[in-house]
Amino acid sequence: PAVPPAPAAPLRQPPQEEEEEDANSYDSDEGTTLGALEFSLLYDQDNSSLHCTLIKAKGLKPMDSNGLADPYVKLHLLPGASKSNKLRTKTLRNTRNPVWNETLVYHGITDEDMQRKTLRQAEERGISVCDEDKFGHNEFIGETRVSLKKLKANQKKNFNICLERVIPVDRGGDVEERGKILVSLMYSTQQGGLIVGIVRCVHLAAMDANGYSDPFVK
Repeated sequence: PAVPPAPAAPLRQPPQEEEEEDANSYDSDEGTTLGALEFSLLYDQDNSSLHCTLIKAKGLKPMDSNGLADPYVKLHLLPGASKSNKLRTKTLRNTRNPVWNETLVYHGITDEDMQRKTLRQAEERGISVCDEDKFGHNEFIGETRVSLKKLKANQKKNFNICLERVIPVDRGGDVEERGKILVSLMYSTQQGGLIVGIVRCVHLAAMDANGYSDPFVK
C-alpha cells in the first residue's frame, strides 16, 4: 500500500519544479551576499516586442562607504553587441533595496529571436545590477541570465533570482563567445609582486557600429 503513492507524486510536480527553477536557479551562498532581483518578462507576439519590467532588488551588496549603493539595472540581449541590444533603468540613490517598477522594451523581436536569444542582466551583458559612482567609475554588483525560449507568447512570467558574480559563459551553448586573451604571469621574488603581461586578444566581440572595438584590459 505504501508503494502506489510514490509514482503519483512526480505527476504533480513538474509545474512546481519549473517555478522553483526560476526562483532559485542561481541561488548560492554568494547570492545571499550580492542580493536578489525581482523582474517580469512578457513577449508581445502581436507587436513583436519584449517587455522587461524591473520591479525591485533586495539585500544588494553595499558598494559605498556609507554601507549603501546607487543601483541601476543593465539589460543586454545576447548574441549581439549593438546599442539597441542594451537598455538600462534609472539610478536609485543610497539604497540596498531599490524599487524601480520600470519597464524597458525591446522592439522588433521575432519568434526566432525568442528561441535563440538570451537576456542578460549585468555589467555589459543579460540582466546586470550595477552601482553608479559619482566619479564615473560604475561598479558591477551581480548578474543573472534568462533564456527567452522559456517564455510563452503573450504570457507574463515573474522571476525572483539571486544575483551571481559571474555566470559561466558555456551555459548550453546559447551565449556568444566574447573572445580570447593571452596573458603571461610571473611572480617576482625580487620585486615581491606578481607581474602580469598582456600579450594580445583575438576574436573580440564587436562593440561599435563599425563592427570593431576600442579595447583596453582591466
